[in-house]
Parts: sequence; structure tokens; C-alpha cells
Amino acid sequence: MTIHSYPIIQEQAAQPRIDRLVGLTSKQGREPEPALLLVVEDDTDGRDLYVSQLRGYGFAVSIAETGQAALDLARSSRPNAVLLDLGLPDIDGMQVLRLLKGSELTRSIPVLLLTGRDDVHSKVQGFGLGASDYLTKPVATSELCARLSLHLRQQSLLDTLESHVRQYRDQFGDINETGTVDLDRHDLPRQEVARLFEARQLLIRRLADPPLLQELAAAVGTNQPKLSKGFRTLFGTTVFGYIRELRMLRARELLQRTCMPIKTIATEIGFRSTGDLTRAVKEHYGMTPTALRHHADQSPATLGADNVGAGAVTSVTG
Repeated sequence: MTIHSYPIIQEQAAQPRIDRLVGLTSKQGREPEPALLLVVEDDTDGRDLYVSQLRGYGFAVSIAETGQAALDLARSSRPNAVLLDLGLPDIDGMQVLRLLKGSELTRSIPVLLLTGRDDVHSKVQGFGLGASDYLTKPVATSELCARLSLHLRQQSLLDTLESHVRQYRDQFGDINETGTVDLDRHDLPRQEVARLFEARQLLIRRLADPPLLQELAAAVGTNQPKLSKGFRTLFGTTVFGYIRELRMLRARELLQRTCMPIKTIATEIGFRSTGDLTRAVKEHYGMTPTALRHHADQSPATLGADNVGAGAVTSVTG
């Protein structure tokens, strides 16, 4: 591996730390956390040179020398970006890229191909598989950092947008979600339907500590029998069955999209202990939370989850 040997001190003087430039911050609002970069390269001589320079720009860098190690590290550490060489000793870099982009856990991570292959076919193939960029060796460290900065900014914006959409959905429900329910078939007054959807949103917001049935009914301006009957009619389950389904969907999302400890997830969605969460997940999905976390590539249908909130919930008892 060969990198243009630009004076790193001069480059750093002209460019701010990459984490400040991208705007990555900690949850506590302290100093920006270093952007984590996974470098996948088996040529130690050239790699060590530019890894040192990348760290000088403020990156935290982890290294994988094989394709399998890269896949394992990407899934466990969820880096902010991946620098991927194509000539790896075990798995071809294109196959590594295909697997990264095919996994729910890693598909959103920007992957920049850094390789000696300069042919058009490789470039087209790389972009077709989802690469964010294609850089041909040798490349100046300043250019590499500029491109990384761009892709990290774009991904940060996408993550922020996705977070806002999720918050909106949790608070107000999906756009036009009442359109997924056959109101004529249920023969419910529209005012009653509005109360039921309001109750549903209250359950979503208070999933960790849901209100008692009587409290929920009072909060939306109805009574307990009407609320219970309305949930069965409109959503096909009891209020408590609905809460169970919501918790299982949220558990799957947190297990497969975050590195949050299982104990924290249990508290986050209203379980008293990790054991309670484990029993519920095993009953619902047929596997432990740890196994479910590693089944991120499977579709919800294959895991037995119902589409709560987008219409009727089926086969729920309680």
C-alpha cells in the first residue's frame, strides 16, 4: 500500500479535527466523540502509515486484516465508516461489501473502497453494491479525510432525519395510518376511532410504564369497557395484548439496530428484569434476545412479528 507522504502536521494545521468537522457528539453533550473508522487492509506496511495519519486527524481507528474479521468488527462495534481494500486473503472485498450492505446491522455504514484496482468494471461493481466512494491507491491523506468528512456528514444527516421520523411516528403514528384500517367494516364512529388511536399513541409514549386501563380510558375521554371493546374491534387484540406486541417490536428494533445492553433494553421497554425480557422474547420469537440480535438479516415475517400500528393485530391472546 502506498500513500502520498504529505506533511501530516501541515495538513492538520489547515484542517480541524474530523469529529468536530462532522459534528459527532456524545449523549451527555460533552466534547465530540471520535468518529470510529474500521480499516480493512492486510498490507501492514502501507496501512500503518495512513492509520497513523488518520488518527492524527482525530479518528479512532480499528483494524481488520481479513474479510471475516471486518464483518465481525463491523457488526460488534458499528463504526461510523469503513475503509475497505478489495484484495483480502480470505474473502474478496466485493463480497465483504455485499455482506455489509445486505445486513440490517451494517447497511447504513458508509463504505469507502480504497484499492489498487483502477478498472471501470471494479468501480461500477463497487458502486452497484452500495459503496459510498471509490479511491484508487495512492491517495493523499488530506483527500481521504475530506471524502470521509463528506460521507460522515451525509450519514449524520440521514441518521438525524431517521430519528426525527421515528419520533414523529412514535408520537403521532404513521402518516395516513387510519387509511390502513377498514373503518366501514368495523362500523365504529370516527370519534371513537380517534380516541382509540390517541390511546395507542399514549401507550407508545409510555411503553416502559403504561397507564392502568382505567387511567388510559379517562385520558382519552372514554370508559374502560368501550376502550377494551374498541381495541378488540379495531386492532384485533386486548389493550394488554397490544402492549405486549409493541414491546416485542421495540425489543427487536433495539436489539438489532443498537448495541444497547440487554438489561438496559429490558428497562427501556418496561420489563422488571433481563429474565422477564428473555422469557417474553423466547415465547414471541422462539429465540433468546442474544440470538435475535444476530438474526438482524431476517425479515420480520420470518421472526413471527405482527405489524402493530399499521392495521389489525392478529393471533394475540390476553
